[in-house]
Amino acid sequence: MSVIRSNPKSSGGRRRAAVAAVLALVLAATALPSVAEVAAPAGSFAVVGVRVFDGTSVAEGMTVVVVDGRIEALGADLVPPFGLPVVDGAGATLLPGFIDSHAHAHLRLWLERALVFGVTTELDMWTHPEWAAWLRHEQALGLADDRADVLSAGHIATLPEGYPHNFTPDVVETPTLSTPEEAAPFVAARVAEGSDYLKIMIEEGGDNFFFQVPFLDRRTVRELVRASHDHGILAVAHVTEQSHALDAVKDGVDGLVHVFVDEPASPALVALARARGVFVVGTLAVEESFITTVGGESLVADPELAPYLLPYEVEALLTPGPPNLLTLENLGFAKETMRRLYEAGVPVLGGTDTVTHGLTLHRDVELMVEAGIPPVGALAAITSAAADAFGLADRGRIAPGLRADLVLVDGDPTTDILATRAIRTVWKNGVPAERPLP
Repeated sequence: MSVIRSNPKSSGGRRRAAVAAVLALVLAATALPSVAEVAAPAGSFAVVGVRVFDGTSVAEGMTVVVVDGRIEALGADLVPPFGLPVVDGAGATLLPGFIDSHAHAHLRLWLERALVFGVTTELDMWTHPEWAAWLRHEQALGLADDRADVLSAGHIATLPEGYPHNFTPDVVETPTLSTPEEAAPFVAARVAEGSDYLKIMIEEGGDNFFFQVPFLDRRTVRELVRASHDHGILAVAHVTEQSHALDAVKDGVDGLVHVFVDEPASPALVALARARGVFVVGTLAVEESFITTVGGESLVADPELAPYLLPYEVEALLTPGPPNLLTLENLGFAKETMRRLYEAGVPVLGGTDTVTHGLTLHRDVELMVEAGIPPVGALAAITSAAADAFGLADRGRIAPGLRADLVLVDGDPTTDILATRAIRTVWKNGVPAERPLP
């Protein structure tokens, strides 16, 4: 505060000095705030007049208020607080940020690309634990608003000579196990590394692929599941054949991170999966890519997506999959299984399992709808159902108190699933994502 000086020898000067001092104090206490002080906090805005899919249901003409990265309120008659930036949602739909339930988070670039296409959280199914720990560390510090969040399985559970070591024996540096007695210490080591859940490989190759390898026996699988649950984490299984899927469900796994492709789901498997509360990740788009490039071609040709594609994504989408014996009939089996599971009330989720992060999830939900799952069910598969399956209580829905991970799209994906591709804006923790054109 500046000091107003006057002649101290005169009484009038003394009075004027006293009044000036009091006036200065009053002005200091009641000074108008600066522009920075009245501006809304970072990550604060309102979307008005928008259709909302909240993760389970649809409402028209809604206002959603976000303050400091969290959803503050939503309602049809809600008036945004004064000074809050307003986004016009006319003709658009606001959805929770998408959750990819089968990803491999090997590169920061891939996580940034996921966000471009609306994926705000990736559930990694195998990456180096130190890398995953660093990603989680940055997330905890609020330094990951430019990419999708990651939860990770870290190292997978498999035999030394099992899948996928038969493909990558020289580059995969990962612990393995062979006996039930090794299960408890194996899981304890994964938990100590920071794994959020355990992924168990139950893959022999068999009639669908040009290889056949040994895989973990059922006693070992049961002990892995038991140890995981003892540590309070989920145990999920990689399977591609129904017989292995049925065994895995009987042995207590919490979820299957692929739908099997050798035949449609039997009533016995569907009933058991429902009774045990098991979820199933379809990964339909990547299974399609093993058979045909039609799905990849459709993504490359889509006018909503094409301007944002990088060259490596185009190449990956147009490149045929590795040699295998799968046919379109196998894809039909997988789609029929997803329909049967959904109609029975088994949680079905979406996942990409490719290097085209985020992008392929849009094809995955399209294939779910082709399979007979309604669009709202396919949208739940990549939002609320995924959050519920993996215990992510702070995301996956549009509700007060949850993270403002949001996607605004033109049109109505609850009736036309292709509208998920017409993205206007993606917000992560209330921060708008950059979506630069290459």
